[in-house]
Amino acid sequence: MNSGISESDIEYAVSKSGYPLQTVISDKLRNQFMIKEEWSFLDLKTKEIRAIDILAELLLWDFEKGQPRVRPQLNLLIECKQSELPYVFFLSNQQTKTQDYPVIGGLFNKGVTLSTDDTGSTFSYSLKQLLDIDKHEFFSAAPTCVTFSKCVRKGKNIVLSGTDGYQNIVLPIISSLHDYKETEKPKETALYFDAHITFGIGVLDAPMIGITVNENGHDQELIPWVRVFRHESFENEDSSERKKLYAIDLIHKDFLDTFINQHLLPFAEDFSEKIKKHHIVIATGKGFAKGLDENSWENVEPRLEKGKIPKFLIGKNPFKNNK
Repeated sequence: MNSGISESDIEYAVSKSGYPLQTVISDKLRNQFMIKEEWSFLDLKTKEIRAIDILAELLLWDFEKGQPRVRPQLNLLIECKQSELPYVFFLSNQQTKTQDYPVIGGLFNKGVTLSTDDTGSTFSYSLKQLLDIDKHEFFSAAPTCVTFSKCVRKGKNIVLSGTDGYQNIVLPIISSLHDYKETEKPKETALYFDAHITFGIGVLDAPMIGITVNENGHDQELIPWVRVFRHESFENEDSSERKKLYAIDLIHKDFLDTFINQHLLPFAEDFSEKIKKHHIVIATGKGFAKGLDENSWENVEPRLEKGKIPKFLIGKNPFKNNK
């Protein structure tokens, strides 16, 4: 090779680029997921076309058992990063939650409106609230944070860079999540829908250090998984869609199998079973449940019934202005 470039120079450059990790993770996931590498999306900030390392897709319904009106599917938008220097996460002292985690794409309605037998009022729920899935143990299985940094060298010292993690991990993942949901919007005439249960994931081949701050200083430990929350703003005619609190999961590469098989898939399977069970209610955005006036905030899913839609709701879409 010319210009004084040796084979070892090329090997070093490739090993530091992140591409080998992307290849390894893609091959590992192919046994369970359909894989698309370098999936393109529209960047939120620059409005340019970029690519996320991996889009992994898994159907959660069976063709042979018939087609429900809402067909659940698990989607993972994955960015891979490797570094010799650690990532440092400042862990939250309490659990943070958001209705925008996971991102649900492909549905016509943003939620469901229920009528009941003990009042003339109606009650509105997000999909997670409706199916009582927001109480699933998956949501409290990982430590959370809103701030993290990457260690970088500055002369002889190691310092924290707050911009590196956001620019190279958080922003591309959140941008891809937002664009994926926009891409999967159904037509207004659709009768069948794909419920895309979508997660943004960063796979790190680097030390992950969790920092817990206390009145005497801080404690630190190696962690395999952390959930990062990030506020983002968007241009949108619908005021409820202008601000979002996103959550993404950052996972050490050696913990990925455990995360997928012991945490993510059990959650996705529980979620999908409830979606298939109540697919007509979810597809129409309308339903009925007993006793909501007395108790409208817990155990709603076991009370759900199809086919008892009040006459004043038939033919109307309560989310008409929120398509």
